[in-house]
Amino acid sequence: MCGLLKAGLARLTLWNYRNHEETDLELTERLNLVCGRNAQGKTNLLEAVSLVSTGRILRGTRDVQAIRQGALEGIVQGETYDTGTTIRVTLRPNVKKRIEVNSLGLTRASDVMGRIPTVSFSSEDMTIVTGEPSDRRDFMDRELAQVSPAYLKDLATYKRALLQRNSLLKLAQTQVVAKESFEVWEEQLALSGVNIQERRKSWIEAINKCAKEFHAKLGSDEVLDLQYDTKEPGSDLVLRLAGDRGQDIIRGTTSVGPHRDELVIRVEGQEARHYGSQGQQRTAVIALKLAVMDTVTDDLGVRPVLLLDDVFSDLDETRRSRLMEMTLEGGQVLLTCTEPIQAGRELVAQAQIFWVESGKVSRA
Repeated sequence: MCGLLKAGLARLTLWNYRNHEETDLELTERLNLVCGRNAQGKTNLLEAVSLVSTGRILRGTRDVQAIRQGALEGIVQGETYDTGTTIRVTLRPNVKKRIEVNSLGLTRASDVMGRIPTVSFSSEDMTIVTGEPSDRRDFMDRELAQVSPAYLKDLATYKRALLQRNSLLKLAQTQVVAKESFEVWEEQLALSGVNIQERRKSWIEAINKCAKEFHAKLGSDEVLDLQYDTKEPGSDLVLRLAGDRGQDIIRGTTSVGPHRDELVIRVEGQEARHYGSQGQQRTAVIALKLAVMDTVTDDLGVRPVLLLDDVFSDLDETRRSRLMEMTLEGGQVLLTCTEPIQAGRELVAQAQIFWVESGKVSRA
């Protein structure tokens, strides 16, 4: 990883965020172990890193729910290693979140994407394998948005056009709507939709090879395979939308496009969603996340911060050891665990260890 920029966080500060009243951490560039019993606030620290990275709450809850009970606002601030850039996110009830970079406010929360790239793994990420197709589409969109502003723009355009077309479809169930009204939005859907599908497909092809290799390195002798499945391969999307308009009016929703596509994850040729054990599913997700880490590094020229929350569940000692070896090949890692020894004696000797109890953090 020679020549890569340092993209990690030198400092992380929280004020009234979740159960942290005031927490100020100086982080090492390598392994940071966040230890303590369950429900003490370990995951909240990883979520705070994700918030300054993406502008979004990691667990998908509403922003206001992350403000410490009784406080008027919650603040998370991160300072980067590479340039000393400061990113601050302020959450207030009934007010749009404010994101500042070096004290200058961003117009859109999404503009923070890519400044501190992160790749995270938590129990919620198991839905990438076990959940619905929408969970896998969200995964693709989230990761691609970090590395491609053009993708993020196409995605925003597509979602806006989809909302408008669906509104027209419902309106057309009760009154006549001119075809020209549909065509305006269908053209936008087709243009942005094709770009989304092409980018997703090429991205999945790129990470498929990496994911297979990581899957093997984690000690699995089974073959992992990823496939992007689109419902209308090779078809002209604008013609398909026009042709399906009548049936879509009856349904009240748009039936084709990237919002209906699927990422299929197979282990030994079987869909992991239906046939994989918990251990197989967890190993597949971890391999997928490690592959994402490599592709983000290639795309941005920086090693993303790796956030690992309760990663050792359902992994035997051999896979734990191999995972830790792979994650420390050149980037910053924040790892939660109940006891430091779970990371292995050799790595504990190199790590910065934090203990968390009732939202208060101390260094070992």
